[in-house]
Parts: sequence; structure tokens; C-alpha cells
Amino acid sequence: MTSDFSLPPLPPKSSSPVNTGAPARTNDSLVVALQLVRPIAAGLLANQAAQAEVIKSQPGANGQFELMLRVAVQDSRGERSIQLPVLSPRPLPEGSQINLQQVNPNRLMAVLTPPLPAGGTETITRLDPQRFPPNAQVQARIVQQQPVNTGNTPGYAIQARIISEQAPGQLLNLHSNRPAAVGSLITATVGQQGELRVATQPDPQRQLLLLQGLRESLQRQANAEPLLQRADQLAQPTATNNQALSPPVHAAIRQVLQYISTTQQLSTESGVARALGNSGVFMEAGLQRLALALQQSGNSGPTDNRSAAAAADTTRLPELKALLPLLGKLASSSEPPPGSDLKSGLLQLLVTLQQQLPPGSLRQLLQASSPWQAPPMVKPGLFPLPTRILQQLGSTTDLGSLLRLTAALLSRIQHHQLQSLGQTQSFADGSSQTVWQLELPVRDGQQFSHVQVRIQREEEAAKKKKQEASVQWEVRLAFSLDQLGPLQVIARLSKGAVSSQFWAEQDGTLQLVKQELDYLRQRLESQGLEVGKLSSHQGSPPEPEQLVQQRWIDEVT
Repeated sequence: MTSDFSLPPLPPKSSSPVNTGAPARTNDSLVVALQLVRPIAAGLLANQAAQAEVIKSQPGANGQFELMLRVAVQDSRGERSIQLPVLSPRPLPEGSQINLQQVNPNRLMAVLTPPLPAGGTETITRLDPQRFPPNAQVQARIVQQQPVNTGNTPGYAIQARIISEQAPGQLLNLHSNRPAAVGSLITATVGQQGELRVATQPDPQRQLLLLQGLRESLQRQANAEPLLQRADQLAQPTATNNQALSPPVHAAIRQVLQYISTTQQLSTESGVARALGNSGVFMEAGLQRLALALQQSGNSGPTDNRSAAAAADTTRLPELKALLPLLGKLASSSEPPPGSDLKSGLLQLLVTLQQQLPPGSLRQLLQASSPWQAPPMVKPGLFPLPTRILQQLGSTTDLGSLLRLTAALLSRIQHHQLQSLGQTQSFADGSSQTVWQLELPVRDGQQFSHVQVRIQREEEAAKKKKQEASVQWEVRLAFSLDQLGPLQVIARLSKGAVSSQFWAEQDGTLQLVKQELDYLRQRLESQGLEVGKLSSHQGSPPEPEQLVQQRWIDEVT
């Protein structure tokens, strides 16, 4: 993959001052956002930069640091010093001199000019591979930026101070194709050739909502098998089922079961494509396509310059006339309309069940799921999702239990969607990583199981305008068979060559996989594929590699 930051020498400084975007700061200044512990008088620091000294610094709660500042201020009472308790996301040495600027009633911006460390003041252009091996994380603070001439594309020579524990205080010269604000913090991943990859900075509010959604959906989710097993029993035309369930519930249950693929269907390309489309993670995208189609058909009606009253009629009737043929095609088509999949079927079942239950019982039923204790850190990259079975369920015909199972499976689909969203990112050099994470329920006779799927597409930026971008694919499968136990498969396609890894937890299963690797190679080669390494391993594979570990930073630039 191409990098956002390369490591050439910094060009010589020009005799004229360099415009860094922050002329009031020195080249080595660090910018820190401070939170006030208690409010200060209005206008005390307004419209002026105050000098301050850190007189106390100690660790606090939630990873913050408690600082006590001695601030020199000048107001109607003359020049005096006050003490301000603040919270900082990073420690500041006692005795440090800082410049303060009030940003809002609760926040200050601190500009710190730290002394250079005694042993590491030299500037480097390459990272030590012993201290920064491939895939290692590097954090650095931008201290200088200069525009440079690199041909047709703009470039920037950047100097950053490493704050990672491997080489704290070390100055590093970088080259970037995008500007970087002086004082900003960068978090990068070391590539195989020593290059650095930095993702586009995400919206903090969006990332906060994403993490909250991941945490809540993981706590509420449950496997598909209990719901599908119960739905299959209720779909049978028995006297008990007919008496216990209303016709709308029967219809909604049968609709859900129609989206479940069989093992025979998954043995064909068209069957796999249909199962992926019905998984539920593409429902919103399908509804958007349907809305656009309806909108385009509605806007295709004729318009003229008649009177306002006549125009009002002609703006409604042609829209309806244009929609009728489209709706007719959707009704008569053998393919389901966009947005019609397992998630939409589950939503319809959920609404139908809610209509059949007393209003006061819904909150109690949904709280009866007994959410498990989620892992302390929930972040994008969790694959496969852990197994969870709801407890304290009633009889097969109990509508409350059916509603709980339906809501739990919807949460599981939603968690896959949020995982896909959290792992999809683009980079400043034009490269991108797209992830689709989903789950395929499978029917084998009267039994149900599921296969978890993670598809990753990495596209490098084209080095030349007319050159096609290089694309790499990775597909992960995770499933469990009664006799063979948990299995995971990783297949990669890069530059026309395919490679694969098989991971089995049981030793007997591992031996069976090893025996079939030669046959698999023959099958792949018979399809015209160039086959790379095929391997088998015991245990579980490493987590999917994240190009950049997401980090949420509260700082003022």
C-alpha cells in the first residue's frame, strides 16, 4: 500500500519566515486542550494570552491528569496571579511555562514550549526497525511544516516530535501530500517498508455514536438459531399453532423463513449471491435505491406554464402515472424489491408481535433479555461475533419470547453493520479500505446454523493518472460444525493469485483439512486461478489487521 507520510530529508529552510498556519507559536510548541475544573470569572482571560506555570501535575481519573496552574492575569484590580485547577489529556512537567488562551467558558488552549531532551535532539529521516517494526503504532506531534515543489502534485515537508515510548522526544522528518496543522497529533502505523499510514481524521461525534452503537448492540444481540428453530415450529400448520397465533403473525414468520438459504443453495454462485443480498446488512442501501428510483420516475412527468391552479393538478397526476408502471414492475418481478431481506422481515415480525401484545408488557419483555457483561473495550474489528443464547424463554407459542428473540437477532445484524462502518476508511493519498461484515443463516433440513463472513477490499491509489489502482481482497469465514468444531477460513486475492489459511480448534479436524489441501489446489487451478500458499493451523487466527488504530483525541488546533 502507498503511504500518507514518507521519510525523505527535510529541505533547507528558506531565509524568509515559513507560514505554518500558527505564527504566534514557536516551531517546537505543543498544543494541549485543558478543561477547567471550576468556572472562572467572565472576561478574565478573554482576548488576551496569559502566561502560566505548572506548579502541580498528578494522574487523575479516566486517564486524565490533574494540573494546578499559576496564572498571571491583569484586570481592574491590577496585575496579580491566580491558581487554576484544570484537567489535561497528557501530563505536563511541573515548572513548565505555557501560554493560555480561553476558548470557551469551560476550556483553555495551552501552548507549551518544552525543552529538548538531552539525548535525542538530532533529527532522523528513518525509523529504527528494531524499535518500530512493521504494524507498530507511532504517535508524533507536528512542530514544523514547509511547502515543497514535487512536480505536479503539492507536497509538504513536515517535522514531528515522536511521543511514543519507543523514542520519546525524537525529531522525525516526513514528507506528506497534504498539509498538517502545527501542534496537531498524528497516529500512524508503520508499513512493511518503513512508511507511515495515517487515516483521515474521523468526526469525533460520529465515532462516539459508533462506539455507543457497537456497545449496545453487542449486549443485546443473540444467535439466529433459537429464533429460526422456533419460527420453523410455529410455521407448521398444526391446531395448536393456529389457535395460538394470529394470521398476521403466521404470515410474518413465513416471510422471515423465506430469506434463509439452504445448504444446497449455498453450493452455487447464484445461491451465495442471493444469501449475501438477503443477509440484512444491505437493507438501508436497498431502500435508498428504491427511493431514488421512485423519485426519478416521479420527476419525469411533463411540466408547462399554465395557471397556478392547473399546474398544481399536473404536478400531482403525472407523478402518480409515472409511479404506477414502476410499482407494477416491482410487483410482477421474480426478484424481491430493493430493501426486502432478512432485516426487513424481522422488523415486520417485530411490529406484528408488538401489535399483538399488551402495551405495558413491551418494556418488561425487552428488559428481560438479561444483557451479558460486554468486553471493557468494544471497537471495530471484532470478528467473529461471540455466541450468545437467551435464557428464561417461555413455551414455543409464547409471543413475548418470540419478540425477545426477534429483537436480539436484529441487534446482531445491526452490530455487523456497525462493524462494517467502523472498519471502512479512506486515506489522504487516495487509497481506501472497505469492509462488509455479515452473517448468513443456513438451513439443513430441520436444523439451523450460521456462517459469519467478513469481506475486505483494499484499493491502492494509482501512481499515475491513467494507471489502474491495485485492488486486494480478503474473505474470512467463521462457522462451527457439530463433528468438526469451530473453523475459520481466510482467503486472499492479490494480483491474480489466491492464497488461503484454515484454522481449526480440534486436532482431528486439522488433520482432515491437511489431507484435502492438495485437492483444493487442483480445484482452484482447474478454474484458471494462480494458487499461492495453502496452509492449515490449529487454534484461532489473529484479529483482522487494522491499517490504523482509531483514536479519539479532544484537542484544540
